[in-house]
Amino acid sequence: MIFDKAKISENCEEFFSLYNEFSENRDKIYDMCQRKKFHTRRVAENCIFIASHMGLDDYDCSLAWIIGELHDFARFGQAVVTETFVDSERFHHARLGARLLFTHGMIEDIIPNYDEVSEEDKIIMEKAVYYHSDYALPEGLTDREELFCKIVRDADKVDIFRTVTEDSFEAIYRCSKEDIMKSDISEPVEEAFLRHVTVNNKYRITYADRWLSHIALCFGLEYESSKQRAIDEGYLLTMLEIEFLNPEVQNRYLRMKSNVKEFLGLK
Repeated sequence: MIFDKAKISENCEEFFSLYNEFSENRDKIYDMCQRKKFHTRRVAENCIFIASHMGLDDYDCSLAWIIGELHDFARFGQAVVTETFVDSERFHHARLGARLLFTHGMIEDIIPNYDEVSEEDKIIMEKAVYYHSDYALPEGLTDREELFCKIVRDADKVDIFRTVTEDSFEAIYRCSKEDIMKSDISEPVEEAFLRHVTVNNKYRITYADRWLSHIALCFGLEYESSKQRAIDEGYLLTMLEIEFLNPEVQNRYLRMKSNVKEFLGLK
């Protein structure tokens, strides 16, 4: 099967644009949806970049791109209903996106001739959307399922570095940059950097923790091409240049920063 990427892109654009009318006279919601649309496109591009640099064939590169287009399918409704992108028990965007697309059949409106897609790849798409924002992937995935889950998770992380760099601190963290610079770093967050692992959100307490947890997403990058993409785009390196006002906190941060550079293979 050959995916009609132009038509898929057109269908996704039509879906994304449906939310414009819901955000009429609601500038904040309109802006959230526009930013999420741009993020979606960037993640899809990152997916195909990572897949192609891994040597995957044209079909699998297209499949990775499609998953990138679909990964935040429920974010638009989340913006309209909750006016936030913070997940909760009430609204988990990855779970809801998978349910809308694959349980309720909206995927058939996105991919022409969806019935021709193999059952294996239908399951791959569903699982990749469902698990893309989890702290860790579950056990029991097939090698092929795990591959595409990891590609979209990497692609998403790489564009999150751009998002938190380009958006205002107030929009992302509901605080100022100075608030972050004045705050402390929690011990579990510092330990995550020393161990080269991502930060579990339950350990984020201070403003600094929230900023640093986004930097620590680099430790979750699975593929060398993903790391190189993050380095080349420069957003992650920009994030690393923050300075804390408390000298003791700054010294601790410099050790954490060196761990990031070590992980990325930078001097």
